[in-house]
Amino acid sequence: MPQGAAWMKEEKARLRFAMRQVRDGLPEEERRRASDQACRHASAWMEAAGCRSVMVYVPFRSELDTRPLIERAWLRGVDVYVPRCHPGDRSMTIHRLRRWDELQAGAYGILEPDPERVQAEQDGMLPDAVLVPGLAFDHEGGRLGYGAGYYDRLYERWSAAAGGGIMPLWAGIGFVPQVVDRVPMDENDARLQVLITDQGIYTMNKGADDGSDAF
Repeated sequence: MPQGAAWMKEEKARLRFAMRQVRDGLPEEERRRASDQACRHASAWMEAAGCRSVMVYVPFRSELDTRPLIERAWLRGVDVYVPRCHPGDRSMTIHRLRRWDELQAGAYGILEPDPERVQAEQDGMLPDAVLVPGLAFDHEGGRLGYGAGYYDRLYERWSAAAGGGIMPLWAGIGFVPQVVDRVPMDENDARLQVLITDQGIYTMNKGADDGSDAF
């Protein structure tokens, strides 16, 4: 492994450990309050951007709770898609979620769509926006995930399917204490266009307002 790659891997591992402690250490009531506020911001951002469909994760452990956002989207008639992980090749498929009872525990214990009840969408179906989880974010579009690269692979696959066309808006959502000065990023890491926290909405890369590819 080249020295630069080794350094990057070590930096990411160090930050992952530190930020997991930060997020897990937030009091439950604070996480609930901040999650609701961030979901309000996300809903307002989606409405302003004209999003009629969104892919969003189902919360796990101490992640920001996206369930209020999902329910607001349903009430507004926005199509909600959630991911299902495939550990064999570390890929994801997305499935339209209409009711909570369509979920079941899947890979890693995360609630995912039951594939026998909800079929996977084809790669040609791209939502208007994607809200991704993370351990750390910065104001330059940096995001630190969990190390498996699921969302980066999804973005790469969708880029190929889009053939240079319009890609979904790529937004991170998290708690304010998860925002750091700089997230170590390499060339395979997809950068965010928008960061949403309980304190507000931060647009970071050109094109984030019109849906064009800003990466």
